[in-house]
Parts: sequence; structure tokens; C-alpha cells
Amino acid sequence: MTSETLEHRGPVRWTAPVLVNLLLGLPALAPLGCAWWLLSEWLPMDCRSVEESYAPGFTGSCNYETLDNGPVLMGLGAVSGLVVLALVVLANRGFARRADIGRSVWTRAVPFVLLPFAVLWALLL
Repeated sequence: MTSETLEHRGPVRWTAPVLVNLLLGLPALAPLGCAWWLLSEWLPMDCRSVEESYAPGFTGSCNYETLDNGPVLMGLGAVSGLVVLALVVLANRGFARRADIGRSVWTRAVPFVLLPFAVLWALLL
């Protein structure tokens, strides 16, 4: 075995892909946070417009701030999600062209993008 093959075995081989994907997880906090807000605040509401709450027989509750912020967070989540997705694809496809680490290692390291959000979510609950 040469020194080149020993150099990229084990944890050293995984260091760059994991670190890059963890760093990409920081800007991924924006779209994931928007998606979490939409799922936890906006979707469970009883109404979709202010006018709906004035209808006779309406017994639900409307949060007007949530109604106002919903479209903004949908747009922000979509735009920032596309940007982060493009960054993840570019980084993992571009760096995977290096023959010494290999494409499969980069592909298996992609789930580390979600780790910063999972840690933040666990700390906030």
C-alpha cells in the first residue's frame, strides 16, 4: 500500500464532505425554519382569510399576524430553499469530482445538511 491510499482511509476521508455539508446546513436553517413555521403555525389555523372569520356561525380562531406572515414566509422559504438546494448540489457535485475522495462518500454525507436544524430544533423543544 502506498502512502496515497493510506492517506484517504477512515475518518480522514469523511472529514471534508461532512464539514462542507455541516456548513451548508447553516444557511439551510432559513428554509427549514420557514417550513417548520408553516407546518406548526399556519396550517393548523381554522381560517385562511380575515373575511372568513366574520362569517355567521364561524367558531374557529384566527391569528391575524399568522395570516399576514404566511405568504411572506412561503416566499422566503421557497427562494432560500432553492438557493440552498443549488449550493448543496454544486458543492457535492463539484467536490465529488476529486478522485481521491469519491462521489459515494460525498453522496452519503449529504444528510449532514439537516444536522444543524435538528440540533436547533432539539434545543428549542
